[in-house]
Order: sequence, then structure tokens, then C-alpha cells
Amino acid sequence: MSAQRRSKLMSASDALAGLESGVKLCAAGVHFSNTPMALVRELIRKGTRDLEIIPTPATGLWVDMLLGAGAIKKIWVSYIGMDFLGLAPNFRRAVEGRKIEIVDVDEPTIFLGLRAAAGGLPFVAMPPIHKMTDLPKVSPQVYRDVVDPFTGKTVTATPPLAPDWALIHVAKADIYGNGVSLGGRHMEDIIAKASKHVVLSAEEIVDTSAITAAPMQTTVPGALVEAVVHTPYGAYPGACPGVYSYDRAHLEEHLDYAKDDRTRTYLDRYVYGSLGDAALIAAAGPQRLAALELK
Repeated sequence: MSAQRRSKLMSASDALAGLESGVKLCAAGVHFSNTPMALVRELIRKGTRDLEIIPTPATGLWVDMLLGAGAIKKIWVSYIGMDFLGLAPNFRRAVEGRKIEIVDVDEPTIFLGLRAAAGGLPFVAMPPIHKMTDLPKVSPQVYRDVVDPFTGKTVTATPPLAPDWALIHVAKADIYGNGVSLGGRHMEDIIAKASKHVVLSAEEIVDTSAITAAPMQTTVPGALVEAVVHTPYGAYPGACPGVYSYDRAHLEEHLDYAKDDRTRTYLDRYVYGSLGDAALIAAAGPQRLAALELK
């Protein structure tokens, strides 16, 4: 039976070929951890534009880089920043210059909205504390008062968040899309269920027997995935838990370019070009990469 299964392993360009400008996009990961940066860089090389971003509750680098590339039209915002490195410069400039549309929400709205989409729900009721915040006033298009049919009381509801495409990075996967993260889970399964198309990138492609030997460790089941991309250092310069840590020096280099509004120069140096990610990895060098490895 397994011999009849179709391999989903392909190149990043083939996996993202159907991802067109103007779609709703989500990328899994939190802060600098397990973000599918190789796939994001491929989107930039592809020239994708006018994206509507539905991020995880705490994100930064990939959104800031896409903004620097001019690829984003609208963002649902809970937190977008560079974690311990401070603000996300491209994001701040875009907001201050009113170059993008912002939907102000909070972490529960994003999490519960994705979970509602994953479960096929028409809306989700929010915790009562939302009535004590400014969010319903700031983003009235997101929050609506509805009557609880059980108590007759008024509650705040928010719509499902359903990305057209989801990009997810894991430490290892088989050719059928069963992915395993070696770090904490950050909504990968919910994001995959909520999305129409799911592309999985993995540091290592393993035999399916390695997945079935410990089935409870599967982070994303292959049934939800339509493409698998083998991407060593696919989360770089961020971290892939259990494989390597983040490269602080390179993160600071990106931040320096972004602060000076020179992200295009950064992209010319590390993203664009026929070598693709090979140029970025070569620039880091084997010694620097070896020092990041988690042994």
C-alpha cells in the first residue's frame, strides 16, 4: 500500500508555484523559532505582492523582511517585532507611512480565529474581558456583539481566520508530509487545518518508519500537507529547536539594514540571485554554522 503513495517532495519554487499575489498567508513559528525563512525568501525571489498576512500571535523577522521587499498589503497585528532586538523597522515605517492596512487584534483573536477556521466554525465567542479593552472600538470590523443562545447575555464574537496558504518549518519530515518539530509546538497543526494549502519545509527528510516509530510526536500529519521541501538551515538566521540556535550576529545585520531603510540592499546581497539560499549559507560559513548546532 505504501508503494502506491505519492511523494510530495519537491523544490521550493515548485511547491510555491501556485501561491499568487493577493492571497492570505500564514507562516508558523514564534519570534525567531521555527520560522520557514527559506520559503519566505523564495516568495521574495518569486516577486509575490499584495499579501494579506495572518501571523502567529508573536512574530517579526519574516513579516519585516516581506515588508522590506514590498510584498505586503494588509496585516492582522497582535505583536510584530524583533523580540530581544527591539522593534521591527520596516513594519514601523510602513505603519507610520500608512503604506499598509493594519487590523489591530490580540493573541486570543488570532489563536481562536485560526482554531475556528480549523474547526469549520462560522465565528467564535471571545472571553468577556474583551469588552473592557479598546479592541472592539479600534477594529469594529473584527468584533461583533451577539446574543448567547443559552444565557441571553451579549457576548463578543470574532470571525474565523482562514489563510489561503500556510508555510510551516520542522526539524524532520518524510516524503509524504508528516512533520516533526523537536521544540515546543506553536499552533502548527491548527494553522495547517485552518489553511487551504500547506507547504512544509524540513531540515531533514527521513524514512516514514522513523515517523511511525513514534506517531505521537508527529507535529503536522501528512494528510494536511500538499508539498514538502528539503531545506537545511530553512529557519536560518532564526533557530530550529533541537537542530541549531539563532544567529544573533546575522539578525543584527538584517536589523541594521532595515533601520537604515536598506532592506533592498540586504535582499540583493543575501536573497536575490541565481544561487538562492546558497549565497546566504555560504556567507555564514561552516565554522559559524557549526557553532550554532545543538548537540
